[in-house]
Amino acid sequence: MPTILRRVVLALLTLTVLSIIIGFVFLKFVVHKIASNEQPPQLAYNPQSAPDLVYRTLDGVPLHLSSTKGKVVFLDLWGTWCIQCIAEMPTVQKLYDHYRNDPNVEFLIVSRMDSPTAVRSYARRNHLNLPFYLTHDDDIPPSMQLHQFPSTFLYDRDGRMVAKHTAAADWSAPSVIAFIDQLKSR
Repeated sequence: MPTILRRVVLALLTLTVLSIIIGFVFLKFVVHKIASNEQPPQLAYNPQSAPDLVYRTLDGVPLHLSSTKGKVVFLDLWGTWCIQCIAEMPTVQKLYDHYRNDPNVEFLIVSRMDSPTAVRSYARRNHLNLPFYLTHDDDIPPSMQLHQFPSTFLYDRDGRMVAKHTAAADWSAPSVIAFIDQLKSR
């Protein structure tokens, strides 16, 4: 290979590697910036009938939201491609850890438009041990009004949607725990 061609190839490779590094650093900065500005969600008890969402295990087994009746349900619709979702996930993990052994609280961390491999890889890289599931656009009822990610829904023991929050939030805040505890006692 001529010397000039080698220099051009080396320069292009160097620029590519630098671009990847800069992009990664920028993404980490943006995620950190969003996470540092997270506030607890403003949750108000507003019971409504809930549509029956279909979601799947990472192995493809279909499940229904209606099967969780009798439990308080924390449903987070997110994606591995969503920066706000990524930013809030550590606080979702903390909330899950708080209720991990509580049989009256169910967590459904449902990824939209991701493959099982992408979700498993994301969870492994970020040391998350949440109950991850998948769904597709055609499985999401229009009445859920899903316009932004992340979208988080809380359901009472009767299966009614009682709160909805869109955008990143600090889910580990004491006010969230108090809200879930109130739902458990209703």
